[in-house]
Amino acid sequence: MGLGGFLKDQFIDVIEFVDDSPEKLLVSKFARKGDEIKQGARLVVRNGQAAVFVHRGIIADVFGPGNYKLNTGNLPLLSALAALPTLFNSAIKSDLYFINTTQYINNRWGTKSPIIKRDPEMGIVRITSFGTFSFKVNNPEIFMTEMFGARSLNMTQDIVEYLTSFVGESIAQCLGESEQSIIDLATHYRQLSSMITPYVNEKANSLGFEVTSATIENIGLPLEVEKLIDEQSGIGLAARDMDTFVQYQAARAIRDVAKQPGGMAGIGAGLGVGRMVSEVMSEALEPRTRKAAAKKNEAAARPKESVADQLIKYKDLLDKGILTQEEFDEVKRMLLKEI
Repeated sequence: MGLGGFLKDQFIDVIEFVDDSPEKLLVSKFARKGDEIKQGARLVVRNGQAAVFVHRGIIADVFGPGNYKLNTGNLPLLSALAALPTLFNSAIKSDLYFINTTQYINNRWGTKSPIIKRDPEMGIVRITSFGTFSFKVNNPEIFMTEMFGARSLNMTQDIVEYLTSFVGESIAQCLGESEQSIIDLATHYRQLSSMITPYVNEKANSLGFEVTSATIENIGLPLEVEKLIDEQSGIGLAARDMDTFVQYQAARAIRDVAKQPGGMAGIGAGLGVGRMVSEVMSEALEPRTRKAAAKKNEAAARPKESVADQLIKYKDLLDKGILTQEEFDEVKRMLLKEI
């Protein structure tokens, strides 16, 4: 039955479409020999559909859900375009399209190339992003004009691919113009999603469709920016808790030395560098007051931590995600050697 649902015999005066295709069709042309429609034919438009008559490439009459008996009274534009008499008995030729107006959900979008964004802290940064969007046709006449007329798109897949590209470009432009820092963008996906939907619809409505939802699933940052964020996180950690920062630096040293030639053989040097850096930062961050000096003296007089106490602290870093399991296991192995 082809696309299914069409009653093809021109002498049967019921015109309707039931989509029995595996995938929802966005636009379906009424299939009848010669595209002939007779006076008095009954047009059935189901919920979630619109019917559009097109005469020689010009949009004529549009019908929403309902049951209609076709005549010159309810086909004013088609009657004028085809120069029909008031009561026409012979069949007329006209293209008739059924448009699906229900939602098409979970369509994937993504940036085709990195978005260039000016960040108040990082300067010029290139970011990538991807997510999902849902849409529906909200103006069949404009949709037919833009998709079939201006762009000559007539397959559901072609139209969805075009809309996917359109939505991705619109969201990329929105992110690029946003005054939020890239760190804020990367941590406030939900707020961004509510912001980009109306932004995209400013342009989508001109194509006859509406984006009902658009979500951002990921914003990708350049590796060097991620490293800089890690460094800033470490500085903030040092200001709040120097002991934890020392362990943080040690963990980074373990990770970095393990990647170098010689692997874990140089781990002792890495730990020494981590502590040296932390001491320098400690001096820069600690207020130069008697209280700070007393604090240092107290720390110097404090007895050396036991292996068990050190393991407890490193385990805490593991639980917080600062250390990986591999890094924790290596530190544990080294500490146990000291016993």
